[in-house]
Amino acid sequence: METSRSFTLIELLVVIAIIALLMAILIPALSRAREQGKRAACLHNLRGLVLAWLMYADDNDGHLVRGQAGGNGWVKGLGTLPNERPIEEQLDAIRDGLLFTYTKMTKLYRCPVAEWDEMRTYSTVHSMNGLEFTGSGEVYKRLPEIGRPGARLAFLDDYGEDWDACWAVWYTEPSWWNPIPMRHHKGTTLAFADGHCDWWGWRDQRTIDYGNEPWAVSESGAGIDKNQPGNVDLMKLQRAAWGRLGYEP
Repeated sequence: METSRSFTLIELLVVIAIIALLMAILIPALSRAREQGKRAACLHNLRGLVLAWLMYADDNDGHLVRGQAGGNGWVKGLGTLPNERPIEEQLDAIRDGLLFTYTKMTKLYRCPVAEWDEMRTYSTVHSMNGLEFTGSGEVYKRLPEIGRPGARLAFLDDYGEDWDACWAVWYTEPSWWNPIPMRHHKGTTLAFADGHCDWWGWRDQRTIDYGNEPWAVSESGAGIDKNQPGNVDLMKLQRAAWGRLGYEP
């Protein structure tokens, strides 16, 4: 006569320990894979935007689309805190922009991990036919004027609160102007003036701390000090935005 054999308590504990170990190994890997998928979707959107940006210049004798949001900008302006406007109004601002003729898809203007009510989270940079301001570098009006376009920033993942859809950073001092969000695992997705896109991971803890603050806090400078001498991330972005540093590092 056969007898059934039950698991002992020790055997059950061993099985549970093995399952826990496997979960500890698999969950971070699954999390990384999920993040890489979201990052790839974000880069796909940026690639569509920068190609539209290049096509606009090609159709307009090399002239760049206006970098700031406005009646004749790459997107229409909505005033302060555009992300708080009704969603359809935000979408109309995209459709009324000069690049929509080349994109025809509003989803290209938004990072897939942005807040549900943010319809535009990408911005141009002020050096690309934006506004010349105190502390800025050279602002380009035409594509042929840009030296080394593969190293020059055209778009980046930004906050929906950025009212003019044009990201700024100081040229003349080691300081942030606008913050950058940390949507993609301590890094930011970017598009360059030659049409390629990339993800840059940040190395300086000050960059990460600054990017993890609420937008209103980081924009106002009420939290982390915006002046960050020696921040390699800041200098890397300043060179990408302006072509070089306007101060001695």
